Amino acid sequence: MEYREHLNFSKELPFGVEIEISNKTLNDLDAILKEKQILENRKTYIELEKQFGKKRAEEIYYKGHFAFRNKKEAYWLYQYEDTNEENKNLGVEIISPILHNEKQDLKNLKMVLKFLQSIHAEVNESCGVHIHMGASSFQGDLKKLYHFFLFYLYFEPVFYKLSAMGNFGHVREYAYAFANPVVLNLKGLVNPKTMETYIKENASSIHKENGLHFKGFSFTNFGYGSSFEVRIFNGTINECIIENYINVTLSSLAYALSNSFKEEIYQKRCDHVLNVRKNWHTFEKFVAGADALVDEFVNTIFKYSIDKDSFFEQYKGLCLQKSTK
Repeated sequence: MEYREHLNFSKELPFGVEIEISNKTLNDLDAILKEKQILENRKTYIELEKQFGKKRAEEIYYKGHFAFRNKKEAYWLYQYEDTNEENKNLGVEIISPILHNEKQDLKNLKMVLKFLQSIHAEVNESCGVHIHMGASSFQGDLKKLYHFFLFYLYFEPVFYKLSAMGNFGHVREYAYAFANPVVLNLKGLVNPKTMETYIKENASSIHKENGLHFKGFSFTNFGYGSSFEVRIFNGTINECIIENYINVTLSSLAYALSNSFKEEIYQKRCDHVLNVRKNWHTFEKFVAGADALVDEFVNTIFKYSIDKDSFFEQYKGLCLQKSTK
């Protein structure tokens, strides 16, 4: 796979990326970024508050940051993340600013990943990748969110198999603790009410790390931080694999928001799979169920062969084979 500078979903869909690494400390990153002159001179808190507002200013000022000089608002944050069982001082999560499907944003993402590779950052089996989708995509319309919820629920096995083929090529040991399947956490039949209950319970507890995670999501706030995430249990700093994660997630959202989406059809499908999958208690079961759905999934969300080819190169494990040669 070759990393691309433009993907085939709408530029109107904001997103973000969180990337976990296991072998660096916050002080390590501070020192390296300053040495390489990537770290901007820290602005005063008052300057940041004027530019971004109180909440965002606090995140930038107190968590550390770095930015690319050609886009002053594009602050990438980094904070401690407990990813290393042997040494609790190690572990960092890299947090993107709000991104769009634009050449410069994708180039900046690639630069971050290349930078992490250049400093020999490592990803272990306690690391994940989170793709965030902004609340502004739904414009306060619960039905639009419900459409994505139905789409994700039906095709959930495909998301899990693609994840399993990222960076490690298998379902990692703690996957259930970080990306628990949505279908196993619904209380009752699939409908807007059960979705609202799922969101409320999921958002109110830091211990609920389900496949769709809604902590911080708000229909009334379209700013930074108001998003929900697709939690991908296999972490990576491979730019092509992360590109696939983004493209699949946001192309799925674009389809669910389109006029092509038929709620009645997906409602019936989800009612069926809820009964079928409620006894699937291992990730391997979900991954095994993906092949029956994958062709329909790919042909539904992708129009162009380049998207399909990139998807299948990862889904079939071909990019992993290349990386081990």
